[in-house]
Amino acid sequence: MKCFCLVSLCILTLMIFCCSPASAQGWQWNPQPDGFHAGPPNGQQSPLTTLPSAPWQNSNPCDNDSGLMGIWPEAATLLRANFFEFPPQPAPTNGLTPVDFGFIVYDANSGVCWLADANLAGNPEIRALLGVPNISPDGTMDYPTAVLWVDALNNFAGHGFLGHKNWQLPDNPPMDPTCSAANGGNFGISCTGSAMGNLYQVGLARTFPDSVVRQFTNIVWPLRNLQPGLYWTSDQGAKNSGQQTLSFNTDISGSNTTKFNYFHVLPMVPGALGPIATPPAVCGVLPYTSGDAAGKAVYDSCTNISWTLDANLAATENFGIIGNTSIPRDSGVPPGPPLNPPLIDVDGTMLLATALVVNPLPAPPTNGLWLAAMNENNYAGSNNWQMPALSDLQNLFTDLGLQPGDPRLESQWFVGPFWHLQPYFYWACEPMNPNANAQAPCDYALSSSSGMGSLGIPLEYSFDFDDGFEGTDLAGQVVPGQDTHSKQFYVMVYYPASTPAP
Repeated sequence: MKCFCLVSLCILTLMIFCCSPASAQGWQWNPQPDGFHAGPPNGQQSPLTTLPSAPWQNSNPCDNDSGLMGIWPEAATLLRANFFEFPPQPAPTNGLTPVDFGFIVYDANSGVCWLADANLAGNPEIRALLGVPNISPDGTMDYPTAVLWVDALNNFAGHGFLGHKNWQLPDNPPMDPTCSAANGGNFGISCTGSAMGNLYQVGLARTFPDSVVRQFTNIVWPLRNLQPGLYWTSDQGAKNSGQQTLSFNTDISGSNTTKFNYFHVLPMVPGALGPIATPPAVCGVLPYTSGDAAGKAVYDSCTNISWTLDANLAATENFGIIGNTSIPRDSGVPPGPPLNPPLIDVDGTMLLATALVVNPLPAPPTNGLWLAAMNENNYAGSNNWQMPALSDLQNLFTDLGLQPGDPRLESQWFVGPFWHLQPYFYWACEPMNPNANAQAPCDYALSSSSGMGSLGIPLEYSFDFDDGFEGTDLAGQVVPGQDTHSKQFYVMVYYPASTPAP
């Protein structure tokens, strides 16, 4: 009862503060050297706001003319949805500063003001407020829907979401000399010229191929640690388009290049490995109950395939595969030494070559270092672990009872000053001026089915926060009558700060 009363009192106090005339003066967070914020009396930490000794004198480059964003009703919705998740935020670091009670993050590196909730569309109350259809429960959406989402933010209630009418997708200039690859545009890793690439490497201080959420955990019974990021398969894409991958987040497959991409591996063994739990009336995925496979593997009785119980096993079991690999830079980009990422990253991802050797067709692929070492260790009593085909992963998705956009694969972690930053792909846009900085507005027509990008190709840009890779997809109806807007990615937004971009 005491806990309930305390929480109620805190909520009431915040409502009074946010609606009071004094709050409209625009007080900001006050980070302290110890990494916490000065708070209420008696040394208690306040996870939300700080009362400075004097009114804020327009020092916030993310401020707007209509006063503190906290007076808008949608701010209360965000507060209510995230009240129990607010920890004390860190002091400004690497150019990122939480402002406006932590709802906005000022990025001095790019001169923009990010919405701190990096998956706003994952909030069902906000989705209901904005009324944009075709968004999955976890907040993922296709590119045209992302454009509609930004438009809804800018036109919300006449004043724009949180008092701003210039929200946009992050810019991705079509030619960025900082990128590691030359693929007809902005592509690869180390792309600090784009807004999200700069945020990943500079603001969040991540290094390829690190994930922004290094230890994503969940339970999708009977599996644990099923990742939202992409999983490798043994299938090659058509016409040398790359290697086939699958997202358990969206149930969408695609071809991905193999030189730089670090993805997850879910090993399989044909057949059963031992006794399983009592089978249900219909087929399904069940844990092993005894023998070497107990606690290590599960069995899909629908397909007669065994899988590792830990769907991200490489994060905790490298089977002796340690050290680094060498990735030469592409020709046509600024010269530099080869990249030397780890063979297996701390988050469990790896290059395809570390798990699978793709032989010239028609020869089948063979196990790479990690899968070979797994078999040498006779993991779960088997020496026949292998990379699954695309159809195997798709069948497992169905047999686990997953649906696209399952919130169990949505991260609820804080990443620096951001809430809900996902270890997955996010949509970006091409700016109107291909040589502009991150403050330039988007030209959404460049990636429409009828528009052509500055390179003569309609492209949809994206960034993967699971390994720091910047990629592109063909956009629009490339095949007549067939909509290729099939990718489902997350959306984070910003507006230009009042200060010039660096």
